[in-house]
Amino acid sequence: MSRRPSAQLAFTLLVGVLGWGVLIGWSLLAPAAEAAHHGPVTFLVFLAVILATRAMAFRIVPDSVLSLDTGFHVAAAAALDPLGAGQLVALALTLDSVVRLARSRHGGTAERFSYVLYFGGLTGALVAAVAWLIGPPGPLASEPEVTARVLAIGALLLLVHNAVQGARLALGGRSMGAFLRGQALPGIIAELALLPLAAVVVVLYHGERMLGFGLLAATYMLINLVFNRLSRASAALRARVRELEILDTTARGLAASLELQELVATVARETMRAIPAAETMALIHRGAERETDRFVVDCYDRHRDAFSRLRVGRTEGATGQVVARQEPLRIDDLTTSDVSAGPAGTDGVRSWLGVPVFMHGACEGVLVVQSREEAAFSLQDQRLLVSLALQVAAALENAHLYEMAMVDGLTGLFVRRYFDARIEEEIERSRRYGTPFAVVMMDIDDFKKLNDTHGHLAGDRVLRDIAAIVKQQMRGVDTAARYGGEELALILPRTELVSALNQAERIRAGIADHRVPAGDDGPVLSVTASFGIAAYPESGATTAEELVRRADRALYRAKKSGKNRVELFWADDTGSRPAVLAN
Repeated sequence: MSRRPSAQLAFTLLVGVLGWGVLIGWSLLAPAAEAAHHGPVTFLVFLAVILATRAMAFRIVPDSVLSLDTGFHVAAAAALDPLGAGQLVALALTLDSVVRLARSRHGGTAERFSYVLYFGGLTGALVAAVAWLIGPPGPLASEPEVTARVLAIGALLLLVHNAVQGARLALGGRSMGAFLRGQALPGIIAELALLPLAAVVVVLYHGERMLGFGLLAATYMLINLVFNRLSRASAALRARVRELEILDTTARGLAASLELQELVATVARETMRAIPAAETMALIHRGAERETDRFVVDCYDRHRDAFSRLRVGRTEGATGQVVARQEPLRIDDLTTSDVSAGPAGTDGVRSWLGVPVFMHGACEGVLVVQSREEAAFSLQDQRLLVSLALQVAAALENAHLYEMAMVDGLTGLFVRRYFDARIEEEIERSRRYGTPFAVVMMDIDDFKKLNDTHGHLAGDRVLRDIAAIVKQQMRGVDTAARYGGEELALILPRTELVSALNQAERIRAGIADHRVPAGDDGPVLSVTASFGIAAYPESGATTAEELVRRADRALYRAKKSGKNRVELFWADDTGSRPAVLAN
């Protein structure tokens, strides 16, 4: 445990023990003359009101709740004796903290126990001590005196209690400025506004006007209820506004994401922003190939800031259940669930939330978030993820159509039309920002002879394998396209000539080492490829057409020089330069 949480825990435990010590010691040492003059009915009435106001507590900051019960603490201290009021408040707040912590899943056993001691012991001891120090008004006190003492007890109690609470939070790492602005000052102002009601409660109680006392106590609880409802409505409104802002931003981002890789990045970014508890995100879909029995899983890990892709069966794990039921599935703890996350699950994941992605009325995928924390996702998170999935579905369909139009069906590389558009973009980017890039033209050696000898099916198999080798050596920003027939073209952004040479040589060596079976019973083929590289602006080309022509010239020289080699185009290239790299 780090030093700050340890210091906060020790402080919480110490203050709680001291508070209960004061109350217990005072009870044992108090003389008979100071015994409580009230009966059990009065004690229970004050206890019921305080518990009711605690039940209607509302949040003013995410990690703190406010209950406008201080006025009744003060009323108890002024109407009863200080010790009895302290015991009453300590009991009420201890019961309240036990119930709240039982519902909460946060914190370990030590933190929970220390907080229960702290919350009841501190407040009860402060109520008793402050009431004793200022002195509660007697039954015969005038109304101005009652009001003055109630206000004094309340103001001092609020100041001391918030000072101790601020010190505790500061030990846990929270700044005092944030505590004062977000919690202490709003709470103090709200509580001070109700202190005059506490004075009236005391006046009615001392005057034994119990009907008025009861009606005012009910009014006090009604005020708490109104604040509670207003707080809930305000929180719901803020959450809804935040959801709409997220959905608007997501819609804009998805509308600009036609490429699947860019779409996945946008979905990951917006999903993580919308659901902060998510540690990983997975967009599970059929892919542009529309496989019937498998899904493509595009994953993003927040901690590693890394993307990955795998394929899973359509009916596997929790994803399969979402697809089968066509409805969201939220699992608070996978370790105790009979449903597994499946192959797409993250190691150590406990919370899992998945919602269906519908296209044309059918479930074509699942949008998933996961966390290693138990019960990390709420119903609100599920509702927001469903809304995101509706937007993702349309964008995913567009990306699939775009990929089908721009990707060669045999090799899985982009088509010539996409290459032409990308190279124009890269030249414009290079002119604007002064960054170099390179174009690599590559051609499979003796491909026509291979087709004539072993048939076109063997040629197709060779093209697929070589495309796979090219993809393995590509960075995320690189573009590979089938330029025509057996010729492939690569765009390498932010890459100088020598770096492009190294990357092309890795591809060349990988192809030369690879073996391709010509068929089920046919021979194993060994193929090679030749490469030509031109860099922008180093080559002197001013247009995309000129740049490709110069890379082609280097490729022609590689072919003429013996094949299975990489050649570079230099700015002073005359076509007679010796080979740069030979096998």
